Amino acid sequence: MHACLQVSEILRIIFANVTEVRASSVRSSYVTLYHLALTCRTLRELALDALWAHIHASYMFVMCRLPHDTGSRFQPVRFGRDLSISGISICRSDMATAGGMVRLPRSLVDDDLAIFQKYVCQMRSLTFEKYDVRHRGLHGSIAPVPWDLHASLSPSFSPHKLYWYDNCDVLLACLQRCVSTTLTRLVIHSECWPPALVDLLASVGKACPKIKEFRCSTPPTSACTMLSDVIPCWDDLEILETAAVNAQALNHLASLKQLRELKILVPEGYSLETTSPFSVILSIDKISMTAPRVKLLLVLLAPLQLSVKRAQLNIETATNAVDLDHLLSSLAEHLESNVLESLNVGVACPTDFVDHTLFELTTSTLQRLRAFTGLTNLDLSSMHISITDDEILDLVSSWPQMTHLHLDTDWDWEITRLRVTFLGLAGVLERCPELRSLGINLDTTVPTNSPSPTHRQYAGITSEQITDLRVGYAECNDAEAIGNILHGMCPNLNHIHCTRPVNPDYEDVSSDHLFIQGAGIWKKVEDIIIQKRREWRTQQWQVHFIAT
Repeated sequence: MHACLQVSEILRIIFANVTEVRASSVRSSYVTLYHLALTCRTLRELALDALWAHIHASYMFVMCRLPHDTGSRFQPVRFGRDLSISGISICRSDMATAGGMVRLPRSLVDDDLAIFQKYVCQMRSLTFEKYDVRHRGLHGSIAPVPWDLHASLSPSFSPHKLYWYDNCDVLLACLQRCVSTTLTRLVIHSECWPPALVDLLASVGKACPKIKEFRCSTPPTSACTMLSDVIPCWDDLEILETAAVNAQALNHLASLKQLRELKILVPEGYSLETTSPFSVILSIDKISMTAPRVKLLLVLLAPLQLSVKRAQLNIETATNAVDLDHLLSSLAEHLESNVLESLNVGVACPTDFVDHTLFELTTSTLQRLRAFTGLTNLDLSSMHISITDDEILDLVSSWPQMTHLHLDTDWDWEITRLRVTFLGLAGVLERCPELRSLGINLDTTVPTNSPSPTHRQYAGITSEQITDLRVGYAECNDAEAIGNILHGMCPNLNHIHCTRPVNPDYEDVSSDHLFIQGAGIWKKVEDIIIQKRREWRTQQWQVHFIAT
C-alpha cells in the first residue's frame, strides 16, 4: 500500500467523499464503505467511522439497542447487496417483496451490542424516515419490544444532527434519547403531533443550547407560544424555520449576528398580542413567510424592517387583486430597497373563475416594486398580470441587473388579455442584458402591415444568455416563423414553457389533448431553434477550418 494511504487524515478525506446519488440526493455509499472496511486493517476503523457517521435510515440505529433475549425477527430490507457488519446481516432484496423491513438472522448477544455501542458513538447525524403504511418495517415490529435505551446505548452517544420525518410515535423513545447538548442541527417535519413530541419540542431549548439550525415545518398553532419561549435559549442560530413567534423572540432573533436564513409559518388566528407598538430590524440573507391569508402576513410584517437579499412570501389561499395590491404596495415599507436582490411572491390558484377580473393585476400595482433597483430575480408568475409593451418596458428599465424575470401566468385563464408582443420582448432584452430566464405572456401575432415583427430600433438585438423562456398562455400558430424570430433574439434558447389550462377536466380527453398539442407545438419551436444553432456552429467551424 502506498505510504500516503497510511496517513489517517488523507483516508478520512477520501472516505468522506465516498458517495452515491440516490433520489436526487448525495449521501454516503454504505456498500462501498463496508467493502473498504474489509480490505485491510489499516482501512477498517476509519472506513467504519465513515460508515456510521451519517445514518439515513432508523433501522440501523434501532438494531443496536434491541435486547438480545427478545429473539425478534424482521423481514429483509434492501441495501444494495448483502452486508454483514460485525456478524449481523443486512440483506437487500426487492423492496416490494421484502416489505421494506429489517430482518435479524439471529438474536443479538452481548458481544454484538458491545460492537454496536462502540460504533454508534461515531454517529454524527441520524434520520428517522417517514412512516410508510405499505412497508411497516420497524414500526410494526418494535412496539412489543421492551426498550432499555440507557442500558443498550453508550453514555457518550451524542449525534450532532438529527432529522425527524416520522408521523408515528413508535420511535419517539429513540428521538428523545438522541436529544443532547451536542446537537447543532435539529429538523422536525411531522404531520402528527402526539403529546410526547410536543413535550419534546418544549424542552429542546435548554436541552440543546448549541443549536445552529432548527427547522419545524408543520408545527401546530398551539406551538407559537412554546416556540417563542424556546428560541431565546439559542444564541448561535444560523438557520431557523418556525411558527410565528412573539415580540420577545423576534427581538432575540434581531440580536443574532450569525442568523442567515429565517422561515416563518403564520398560522390561522395569529396575533402578536403586544400592549404597545414595537419595531424589529432584521439583517439576514434570506427570509421566507407563509400565511393562509394576506391579512395575517401583513400582521407579521407590520413591526419588521428587513435588510435581506432574498425574500419569499407565500399565501396559501387564492387572493384577490385588492389584497395583492395592498401587499405589494407595502413591501417598500418593510424591505430595504438597496439590499433586496430576489423577490418571489406566490399565491394559491383560485378555484372559482366566474369573474377573472377579481384576480387580475395591472401595472400600477407593480410600480412600487421599481424602488428595488438592485433586483436580479423577480417571480410573480402565480398571479395574473395584464401588461402592455410600453408598461413592461417602463417597468424593467428600473432593473438593469435582472437575471430571472417571471411575469407570466402559471395558469391558462382561457381569456384574451393584454400581452407582450415581440416588440416588447426585444425591448426587455435591450434593457435587461443580464437575463438568463424570462417569463411573459407572449403575443405571437405579427401585424399584417409590418414586414418584420420587430421595430427598426430593435433590429439586431440579441441575448445570448437566455436559455429558458416561459410564454404563458401564448398561441403558436406558425412554429417555423416563431422559431426563426426567437432564434434571432435568443439563439441559445433551450427550453420554452407554456401554461396548463386552469381547472382542467381530466375526464374530458379533448381538453387534455389541447394542452398536449399546444406543448408539442412549442416543442417544435425549441427544436427549430436548436437545429439553427447547430447549423450556425457548423458553419463557424467550417469557416475556422478553411481559414487555418
